[in-house]
Amino acid sequence: MPTLQQVLFKHLPKQVSPGKSDFSLKPSAVDQWFDSLPLANVRVSTKSIYSAIKEVNGLSYSYKKRLYFLEKVHEPLVELANNLRKLNLNRELPLDEKHLRIAILIRKMHEQISIGYKQVLQELLNCKIAFLCSGRNKLIALVIERIIRHHSLSLISTYQLYQTPAKRLWSDLHKLFLLAKQQKLLSKKVTDSSFQLISETTIKNIYLQILLLSIADPYRMSQHYIYSIFRQLEEWAPLADIHSYKETDEKDKLFINLAEDQHPTFISLQDSSDKSQLWTLDTTKLDYTHLMEHFQNIENQTTEINVNILKQLSLAWGMVANRQHSRRPAKSKLKVAIGLNNVHYVLNGYADPEWITNDESDTGFQLSEAVQETGANFSSRTVESTVKVNDIWGEVFTSKTPLNLTEKETILNDSGISASKQPRSHKYWKMVNESIGGYCLQWDQKGSINAKVGEILAISHEEDKKEGYWFVGTIRWIKCIDDHKIQAGVQVLAPNAIAVSTAKYSSMQEGIKSRAILLPAIPVLNHPKTLITTGLGYEVRDQVMLYEYRLVNANITRVKTKVVLLDTLEVTPHFSRFKYLPAEEFYGTDKNKTSLKQEQDDTLSLDGDSEFDSIWDDL
Repeated sequence: MPTLQQVLFKHLPKQVSPGKSDFSLKPSAVDQWFDSLPLANVRVSTKSIYSAIKEVNGLSYSYKKRLYFLEKVHEPLVELANNLRKLNLNRELPLDEKHLRIAILIRKMHEQISIGYKQVLQELLNCKIAFLCSGRNKLIALVIERIIRHHSLSLISTYQLYQTPAKRLWSDLHKLFLLAKQQKLLSKKVTDSSFQLISETTIKNIYLQILLLSIADPYRMSQHYIYSIFRQLEEWAPLADIHSYKETDEKDKLFINLAEDQHPTFISLQDSSDKSQLWTLDTTKLDYTHLMEHFQNIENQTTEINVNILKQLSLAWGMVANRQHSRRPAKSKLKVAIGLNNVHYVLNGYADPEWITNDESDTGFQLSEAVQETGANFSSRTVESTVKVNDIWGEVFTSKTPLNLTEKETILNDSGISASKQPRSHKYWKMVNESIGGYCLQWDQKGSINAKVGEILAISHEEDKKEGYWFVGTIRWIKCIDDHKIQAGVQVLAPNAIAVSTAKYSSMQEGIKSRAILLPAIPVLNHPKTLITTGLGYEVRDQVMLYEYRLVNANITRVKTKVVLLDTLEVTPHFSRFKYLPAEEFYGTDKNKTSLKQEQDDTLSLDGDSEFDSIWDDL
């Protein structure tokens, strides 16, 4: 059986003696080269550093000279890779060719510098004469920490694009951790200026940092949350602990297998016949109470990590997730509309709607001016007219498109609506499997798709019908199978959803209307009726005007109701989901009337005011 060292160093490149024209690792030459780098120029600096590291990895130098060079470029490379990583966020998946090559470049940058540090590590481990390698243990700890750091950042880049980690990456991480344990260096302090929240760490803590993030399942997180949580784990990782499995460990503890080269997950003792590679993970101090205490003590809090994320993390680190419903294979195509705007379209019965149109095609709906008031908090409006439209909400929501945009350049999104002809509101996905609670869908067609974790969508089985029966759900996880396929896990929220509009009601005035989705109650599952709104703009205890359109005697009747938003059931970057009650019902008790007066007082007081030659020029 190969040793840890044999496995770690198996794939290192062959080295040759440096020639006169090769990159020199004399400290003075390295300093001169580094000082000449225009670090503010991402393109030039990235190309220079990447090329230099790759060249040096193939040259035979002493570990001291190599380490001096690597330490010089370590922090700048981390910063440059982070800047490149941001270029690929919030883009449609799968990535286009240019951004895919940027993603590959980021991975190669971390891979090449890790190879350099491995070459230093190999020489240090082979050094048995103390005076030839003074401070050996300290340097070994530093080098292992650096490799784990760059492996971790490579994984972050991979996870943010919902891709599968490169082969041997997790195997390397586990073996580096085990090597540090073997050398009794797990708790050795190492200084690293590339961190944002701390100045020094240990090998155990930096290993736990990426391990905990992976166990929390980044495939179920929005892109920007992944890095935010990873960064916060600089401080939170020491709250956890890890040790080799012992027979005395409780059966309800959490276990992982360090012999596997794959995304780590918790396993049960019954699932492992060989316990020699099992390690016990203690996450008792990462429960919701402890996380809230640390979260409240953070000096510079941001909206990137919130209470809902803390709940998600505490559940991920506190128990082994069990699927409630088994999945069964299924092969068929489904119509899928993604995003609040598109879901609103298809629920309204229009497969290819337009926001603003004077199309005279017969839709069966007619609009008019008659209004009938039926109460302070409820009104209906019946409409009859010879003017016919494709989307009855087109009059409610309007937005102008800049005149210099061509039809091809016009983009449909949740924040702005084009007046030109829009792309189809739904697309066809393959169903991989299904369960009572949801679906696994696959996109393998040409082009990219605007699918994001936490996005709302609508699904219909009626492939051939323009107006079909739609389920409303949300994307819980995404994985890129390869460069041209993505899979998405979808949880169904409710059938029979209704397209509505909402407007905040404050100081006796209605705000700007926005699209919303009304989900019916499901008594069998004990689910209350809920309202899906835009991701921003609505909060608990807001008074909201709710508009529904109903078809009565071949006429459209607009029903207007004042409601109050109650508990928040879900908040994602793309939508919020609230329980709600009609205002008359909510304010029917003395307790709620007192609450209303306090909220009104608060409102009034606040009302005042070469491999990558094709992309270097794109960076």
